[in-house]
Amino acid sequence: MLSTQTYKLTVQALDKKEVIELYSNSLVDLGCDCPYYAYELLLSDENDFQKLHFFSFNSEDGSLVAIMPFLIREIVVNDEKTGQKDVSSPWGYNGPYFKENTSAEVKSKFWEQVDEWYKLQHIVTEFVRFNLYNHYAEYTGETVHTLLNVRGNITNWEQFWANLKSNTRNQFRKAEKLGLSFKLVYRDIEKKHIEAFYDLYIGTMDRRDAKDFFYHKLDYFVNLWQMNKDKCAIGLVYKDGVAISTELFLLTNDTVYSFLGGTDADYFKLRPNEYLKINAIQWAGKAGFTYYNIGGGLSNSKEDNLYLYKRKYFPLDEDVDFYTGRKILDEKAYDMLVSKNEQEIPMEVSKDLANGYFPKYRG
Repeated sequence: MLSTQTYKLTVQALDKKEVIELYSNSLVDLGCDCPYYAYELLLSDENDFQKLHFFSFNSEDGSLVAIMPFLIREIVVNDEKTGQKDVSSPWGYNGPYFKENTSAEVKSKFWEQVDEWYKLQHIVTEFVRFNLYNHYAEYTGETVHTLLNVRGNITNWEQFWANLKSNTRNQFRKAEKLGLSFKLVYRDIEKKHIEAFYDLYIGTMDRRDAKDFFYHKLDYFVNLWQMNKDKCAIGLVYKDGVAISTELFLLTNDTVYSFLGGTDADYFKLRPNEYLKINAIQWAGKAGFTYYNIGGGLSNSKEDNLYLYKRKYFPLDEDVDFYTGRKILDEKAYDMLVSKNEQEIPMEVSKDLANGYFPKYRG
């Protein structure tokens, strides 16, 4: 029998202190400890053309059922403002976060109200990066398997070490013999640790000719740490007192996520990356975490080189599936925007939501 209970969707811009506090408190109410929902992390996506908002979904008695951060983005094609808008999840694993044991029926009601709001606001498309908790169920658009995420159980150090291939163990031993040292800072992080991370991170972005999106200011990372001290840790590898490799980790109650990092290219031959990750895994296991999530590759393929590199740390563990959601809400506007794009995209290709960049007018 279907429930007759009613639900209310509320939409707010994350642009005032009291609203930001409400959003943060709502995460606590839902039991969401995932750092990818932290307001300070979401700020990396905000600029003059896209602004952070969030949906909250409450039952008739006022109980919070779900929350979802998102960006409303102005659509600019060929450097021209179109007057149209679309919606995207911020970067990372987020999308809707539902209260534990929320029924499929209620999740469907959430998406129905979200879609109604989109149409009232003349939103053209929606792109969602879902979290890794299977909260993509009942999505009203097309759900696309996008990446395999390498995740390993780290509760048994001896088993983890035995599962590593011999060459990976040898790379670790080589780094140790060459005098590398490892430091992991958690809760007692100081600004000097963030600065060491930042210098290596920015140097790596420069070397890779990364997109502007990845060039966050130092203050962004300082603010992220100051407001989320239980959810951030930094690993640093040193050679002769000089930091040569680093990684910023994000933490939940049971999982350590590799987030961002960097290495001085002059020291690659010393294998600092392997030394850092294996030491970090050992620390995390001793600290009581269950899983270590290294992330995925550059493509959704088991032959992807980055995926294979990450997979070598957990060759016997099951991957975690990462899904995105894609939806066209205004087909007429979508067709017009695709036609404005300098690329000539056949209509049947532009409507293929599962393959290639979405939405196509931003490709």
